[in-house]
Amino acid sequence: MLRTRRLAAIVAVAALAACRRDPLPEVQRGDRDSTAGRRIFERKCANCHNVNGDGNTITARKFPYANLIDGKWRSDGSFEAIERQVRVGHDPMPKFEGKLTDEEIRQVAAYVVALSRAAEARSAAARAPTPP
Repeated sequence: MLRTRRLAAIVAVAALAACRRDPLPEVQRGDRDSTAGRRIFERKCANCHNVNGDGNTITARKFPYANLIDGKWRSDGSFEAIERQVRVGHDPMPKFEGKLTDEEIRQVAAYVVALSRAAEARSAAARAPTPP
């Protein structure tokens, strides 16, 4: 009898919690992709592009497009172009199709775009005149 009451109380509390009026906070898909992409980038890409994306590594510093935060792209720097670059590669960058899933490739591209935009924002803030 005590077990039945305890079980009923647990079910009632769970039901009340499920009926809450305030929605749970939502995380933007892009934020989740970028966060997941960062982990993949650190494992698969940072050896050449460096953890901060500046491309200043022994392996890649001689290649002009290894720097992902200077605003200079082999292509137009769009999400689609970056995703294609990761997928099919372009000498000297290897292709990652078959090494990463489609979702992982999209996540890495989202992170690279976020990394590049953050660097652009820092650069713009540094160029902005300071008030007297």
